[in-house]
Amino acid sequence: MVKSDRQKDMVKIVLILLGMLVGINLHAQVKIDFQKCREMALESSKKMAVANKQVVKAGYDKKAYRANFFPKLSAMGMYAYMQKDYSFRIEGGNLPTFVPGENGTLLPNYLLDGNGKVVVGADGRPVFAQYAYMPDIALTMGLDHAYTLGGLLEMPVYMGGKIRSAYRMATIGTEMAQLNLHYNRAEVIAEADEAFWLYVRLQELELSVQKYKEVVEALVKNLTDARQVGMASRNDLLKAQVKLNEAELLLQKTQNGKQLAGMNLCRVVGLDLNTALQAADSLSGMVTPGILEDGVTVTQRPEYSILDKEIELKQKQVELTRSDFLPQLGVSLSYGYTDGISVNGESEGIASFVALASLKVPVFHWCEGRNKIKAMKAEQEMSELKKEDASQMMLLEATKARFGVEDAAMRVKLTAHSLTQAQENLTESKNRYEVGMETLTDYMEAQAQWQKAWSDWIDAKAGLRLSETGYLKATGRL
Repeated sequence: MVKSDRQKDMVKIVLILLGMLVGINLHAQVKIDFQKCREMALESSKKMAVANKQVVKAGYDKKAYRANFFPKLSAMGMYAYMQKDYSFRIEGGNLPTFVPGENGTLLPNYLLDGNGKVVVGADGRPVFAQYAYMPDIALTMGLDHAYTLGGLLEMPVYMGGKIRSAYRMATIGTEMAQLNLHYNRAEVIAEADEAFWLYVRLQELELSVQKYKEVVEALVKNLTDARQVGMASRNDLLKAQVKLNEAELLLQKTQNGKQLAGMNLCRVVGLDLNTALQAADSLSGMVTPGILEDGVTVTQRPEYSILDKEIELKQKQVELTRSDFLPQLGVSLSYGYTDGISVNGESEGIASFVALASLKVPVFHWCEGRNKIKAMKAEQEMSELKKEDASQMMLLEATKARFGVEDAAMRVKLTAHSLTQAQENLTESKNRYEVGMETLTDYMEAQAQWQKAWSDWIDAKAGLRLSETGYLKATGRL
């Protein structure tokens, strides 16, 4: 009795553990649909993270270039110390004198002779009536802890259009970063669609292979029972068993492929690679309504707009190059206090205001500017040619993608019809085999054709979904 109770307790514990394991497994399984797959892929994509950072960086660059339109205020300071003083002497001597004139001006005090003429010395210079003597002056200048403190205000007035061109280029860079974000978004969505529909394809393919395996298993069981009563040959049973082995191998390959596709889908959407997934959507054989109504156009593609922006950027680079060879005018205002410069051991600080205007006018540079401008214009023309070629290639790509959708839709229709025929053929072959009017080989061939028709139909539906994604991406609508 005690042993029985212990066994019951052990059974309860085992059941509880199994329940916990099942609960953990269910909790780990993630149900995902088409739209959720796209959203998760966009949130976890490293490409989108980098593209978003580029947009942020371009915005800061634009703000930095915009600051060049406004005055710049700087604080400045300088300190100097010189160990030895600089000494020099101003020579003295006789200095000429001046006397007041009739109108109040000072006139040279020349020595006049009896005729009122200025006396000229031997050296040919006029002789003064009186001289003032100035002794030699000794001066000593030192930088003993000299310093300057102040503020500087700088303002560009005209820089040949350099600031405006640079700012416009930064604005174009911001717009190109946004277009690059849209381009990467389409790339991520296309990758997510491919991973999702591949997983759904293998998920449905697994069901078809499983159904095929069950049909072959039923045939093997019937042949085994018939063999026991002598109504089937050993050769027929071996043929059926070989087909069963092939079906089991096909099922294992499909399951392994499904597991790998699931891991790849987990990678795309940012989940752990071992997360169990369940696709909520199934493959549809119908073309998405409205997808083929609009004509084939590529002007909505971000790549097309990026090419336009590259041409505009080259135009601004031409203007920027030209600005280097145009007049440039700037003004600056400063106010500072200087002290520590001593003369004969004495120093006195001074505060001063300084206004400065600077004008630079290029005159002749041996045609440097003209050649640089022509070189930039050549780059602009190359960008225009590049756009024309790329536009044609994108139009061809979009047209090919549209034909791909139409071909995929036709393939779905044909494979669905083939599946219906294969199903009817399988039913007819089974009925004929059971009444002895058809060989086992023909019956198994009908089973294989049915399974292949089913697989082709699943592949066609998956191809249709992927072709629609490719067409939307090629026309800039993804």
